[in-house]
Amino acid sequence: MTELAPPAAALRVPVVDIGALMACRDDAEVQAILARADGPFRTTISALQSALTEWGFFYIANHGVTPELMERFQSAIKRFFALPKELKNTIRRDKANPLGFFDDEFTKNKKDWKEVFDFSGRYEELPENREANRSAKYQNRWLAESVVPGFKDTLIEYYDHMEHIARRLLMLVAVSLGEHVTFFDQFFHSKTGFGENGDKRTRHPDNNSSAMRLNYYPIARDPEETMGVHHHTDPGALTVLYQDDSVSSLQVFHRSSQQWQNLPPIADTFVVNIGDMIQVWSNDKYCASLHRALANGTSERFSSPFFYNPAFDANIHPVLVDADDQPKYKELNWHEYIMSKVLGNYVDLGEEDLHISHYRVEGAAADNIAQPKQHAINA
Repeated sequence: MTELAPPAAALRVPVVDIGALMACRDDAEVQAILARADGPFRTTISALQSALTEWGFFYIANHGVTPELMERFQSAIKRFFALPKELKNTIRRDKANPLGFFDDEFTKNKKDWKEVFDFSGRYEELPENREANRSAKYQNRWLAESVVPGFKDTLIEYYDHMEHIARRLLMLVAVSLGEHVTFFDQFFHSKTGFGENGDKRTRHPDNNSSAMRLNYYPIARDPEETMGVHHHTDPGALTVLYQDDSVSSLQVFHRSSQQWQNLPPIADTFVVNIGDMIQVWSNDKYCASLHRALANGTSERFSSPFFYNPAFDANIHPVLVDADDQPKYKELNWHEYIMSKVLGNYVDLGEEDLHISHYRVEGAAADNIAQPKQHAINA
């Protein structure tokens, strides 16, 4: 499983140029340009529709993150994971708070060969004077500034860029589905408020539950019997992934061909994939794809996904249902869904992890989903 065959020329995940999108000053400018039939986004939207229909994945170029920030971010990742294990364990995450360091994660009830550090850019700012806030409050765990100088500030700066990129991308997804640019914002704003008067935080007014992860994949002693991350779909809306330029390990399952295809690093790009929530919202017009990371017997690897997730109290259901169609999913609560997934990270539960298919309406057609065959997934 460690050999990466070159992808066939006809099966290549596309690169989407988002330079024009990121150059817009605000939502109004995005909307104005999209309203023009000859606008610069026409080609971008067409490319996005094709990528999401076939792959559920695409690369983005001209994303606006400076080389200087990328260098600081890459350095921060490597400096953190180079620390002694006993020091990293002082900020170890647990079932009560899934933020911090961890090295015993399970995916599909199988242990992954990696270390991780999870954090969010927002939770310290949630006041505790409302029960709804306490139930969804997970404090970030940081080492002292003297231990890893600049680590926290660099990560938060990078996080803010990822959040901006992800929201702009979700605007394109909305338009590609025939909706207004801010259509999905309704799911990223808490309905419960924060303070007694519903006051919002100043830095992050939308109260989504997004989070970011740093991944370190050590050299595997037995890569043929090990997986960096076992196959899965991402639970949220969008994931924006930085992957180490020097090692190719990421694969996506191409449903039409029933084959695993490589997503090698491409300089100055990020990899983007849609998650389970877009699959539900779009009523299977766009579907989340299985993906995995192979273990490597000769090189260590670093990566970092940003998970763009709805507000904790968001109720998710199909909202883009054609007149001649029926909703294919039952309503779910995002907080309950994501926390059930998080619980499966800690232990082999002895049964299949909760998946979005568990919410599928019985008898609902799955015309847009070529179901993976188990022998193909395990190849």
